[in-house]
Amino acid sequence: MLTTFIIGLSFGAGACMFTCIPTLGVMLLAQDIGARETSLQTLRFNLGRMAAYALLAAVSGLVGASLVGLLDMSHANYIFAAMLLGSAVLLWRKGRVAGCASHKQKQIRAGLFGIGFAMGLRPCAPLAGVMAASAATGSGAYGLLLGLSFGAGAIIIPQLVFGYGLGKAGGEIRSQLRGRQQQMARIGASVLAFVGVGVGMGWISL
Repeated sequence: MLTTFIIGLSFGAGACMFTCIPTLGVMLLAQDIGARETSLQTLRFNLGRMAAYALLAAVSGLVGASLVGLLDMSHANYIFAAMLLGSAVLLWRKGRVAGCASHKQKQIRAGLFGIGFAMGLRPCAPLAGVMAASAATGSGAYGLLLGLSFGAGAIIIPQLVFGYGLGKAGGEIRSQLRGRQQQMARIGASVLAFVGVGVGMGWISL
């Protein structure tokens, strides 16, 4: 478990964090929210990723074989792309209509968990190693623990960078652009839509 935690920590501090920039970073900056809400939304996204890691590792341990060979990456990409496009629609509508902002906010919060979960279903090399280790244990419970330890390590750095760091810096950026939240939301929606289409079509690999 310590090994998988360290692997997750190194993964979260590198490729994983940069992968989150065009998705999570854009969504957070495009909303008129404070540091606390930024941290909570980041946590929802990261918990979605952690849930996916735990699920894949637990099932690998349960069946005694890594699921990497059984997973079709294109299917995970389609789910991820659909989540991004749905969030893009919500952000665009939030930027177009000032009313019902709280309702849109709740939908975006729920969507962040789904985006994180869909992103976690796309096995990377470190996660494939964790799934193989889980399969070697032959236990769903041990696999679950390995997946959770990997996920816990993987979300620490992104949570600090996006949840705390962007929460503080984002507030300053928004204060400088006060009154232009609608334009920011539309720009964010356009970026998410572009990334979503790119992922779905295979042009972009996050």
